[in-house]
Amino acid sequence: MERRCVLNSWSKKEVRVVIRYEWARGVSGTEIHNRLVEVYGPGVMSKQMVRRWCRTFSDGRQQVEDIPRAGRTRTVTTDANVGKVDDMIRANRCITIDEVAEELGISHE
Repeated sequence: MERRCVLNSWSKKEVRVVIRYEWARGVSGTEIHNRLVEVYGPGVMSKQMVRRWCRTFSDGRQQVEDIPRAGRTRTVTTDANVGKVDDMIRANRCITIDEVAEELGISHE
């Protein structure tokens, strides 16, 4: 009797490793998706995305990690900055967003 277990937590990297492994064994994208759903549940990854990863590996990609993208990083919302903003507001309730941004050297958005 075969035992089935649905894993409730997983990472993108973990799933991509499984896709790469199964792709290397010659398993089709549809079958890989079916196997992923059996183990990780229906919300794991769409069939189209599994097929896209298979094509990506076929095109020569080796890594399963996200490739860094261009654009502004979201490093402004740190515990330290949140604390500084809180302190500034407590010290001066009339401070403007622009003044906070200028003081901390961050965007007012």
